[in-house]
Amino acid sequence: MKKWILIIVGIVIIGIVGIGIKINSDFDKVAEAFHSEHSLKDASFVLISDSISPNKKYKYYEYQFDNGGFGYSRVFWSVIKNTENKSDLEKGLIPDGFKIIGWTNDNELILEKWEPYYEINKTELKNGTEFNGVKINLAE
Repeated sequence: MKKWILIIVGIVIIGIVGIGIKINSDFDKVAEAFHSEHSLKDASFVLISDSISPNKKYKYYEYQFDNGGFGYSRVFWSVIKNTENKSDLEKGLIPDGFKIIGWTNDNELILEKWEPYYEINKTELKNGTEFNGVKINLAE
């Protein structure tokens, strides 16, 4: 009798684990659907601000995505060459924990540290570091 109970409990546990994996993969699909392409052409793209560097070689964008009934996404910052395809903002994404403040007169990008409300991958940037071809200047 104990043997049958253990077999049934084992089957139930395997079923629960299988259902949990299925639910988790469904959540991943939903999250992927809301993770929009970082492009000015994306239907859910909402531009907050943009600015061209003093020498006109680079441009940064501050933007977010409209997720319909779920509201707006977090804010993203991206810096790309002014001549590049503007639909590829993802390669110029500023690392989590930093936001763009503006430009210096020397065409350096001014970044400020900030503490986001979501979990981040810690990235360290220092003054003078080059990011996507632009020199970084960290604000105090």
